[in-house]
Amino acid sequence: MAALRALTVAAAVALVCVSAGNSATASAPFAPLPGHRIVAFAADRLWLVLAEDPTTKTGCPEVVLVPSGGGRSRVLTPAGGATCRFGGHFWVREGTRPIGNAIVKALWIVRNGSNALAVKASPTEREVVLARVSNITPDAGPFLGPVVATNWLRLFGDYTRGAGGTLTGGVISGNKRTLWQATGAVLPLGLDDKEHAVSVGADGAISMWHAHGARYGNVANAAARAAAMVDGTVLVMRSGSARIDVRKLGGNFLRSWPIAPGALPLLDADTGAAVYFTPTAVHELNYATGRDKVVARVPQGATLIDAQIEKTYVVYAYRGADDPDGTVVVTAR
Repeated sequence: MAALRALTVAAAVALVCVSAGNSATASAPFAPLPGHRIVAFAADRLWLVLAEDPTTKTGCPEVVLVPSGGGRSRVLTPAGGATCRFGGHFWVREGTRPIGNAIVKALWIVRNGSNALAVKASPTEREVVLARVSNITPDAGPFLGPVVATNWLRLFGDYTRGAGGTLTGGVISGNKRTLWQATGAVLPLGLDDKEHAVSVGADGAISMWHAHGARYGNVANAAARAAAMVDGTVLVMRSGSARIDVRKLGGNFLRSWPIAPGALPLLDADTGAAVYFTPTAVHELNYATGRDKVVARVPQGATLIDAQIEKTYVVYAYRGADDPDGTVVVTAR
């Protein structure tokens, strides 16, 4: 059954990056598996992983590994695997991503009622349940996620929310090691290829650290609503103002740039640029010069789900009334 579904996906996918010299800039759309809709994705190198919720009562959450340049895709959630047996949906909340991809190694969070799982898998790695929580309440949790991943490192948050919104918990790797533990800034929202991470607390504080133990600093008044890390540079989308701040690894302020109003609280970065999005447009910001350009717009009536950036391309996903199951597009930088 898994092989049949993989072949079905391969037939449906036409994710072909267009060369920079072409006048066209977008790939053909991706069609999700029958009975599913795209709710999230993650990009790393030449690969994407797509998180697809079932649209039927008997369907399973699906994770599909897609080569961004075209070719055969792979379903990482077999019918008898942990995710399908658990059921439910990918756990998507504002300002978080429920799935991450480290080249071809994925990690995701699914929730069913008051229970949730953190699961990992790859083409050579069967599904492994990394964490399980139960008795989830909307205000206090316990919560799993969000997820970040790149360059073989996969991380997810495991935390509870106390009085006043304070978060307590840690960041756990794909091999079940707790790499960061704190009260305050515990959410893993930014990670670069050198395994530098930036965490954001419920109060907007940020902390910078390394997967192998180094602690670089924290900024209590960063007013962060989202953050990204690239080459040891910290990018912070501010709350209360339409700006992205640029900081050093230790937290020292470098510069700040205005961004489009209405930006949603998700941010990603690769060398030289950050990508953010409003409900209808994807923006690429040169964080050295402040140049901000629109690289994609969605069809009328559609709304963006997410946008991410890699060295050679930007990828985004959207849904709309005419496209309820969602579309993923890869655009050359």
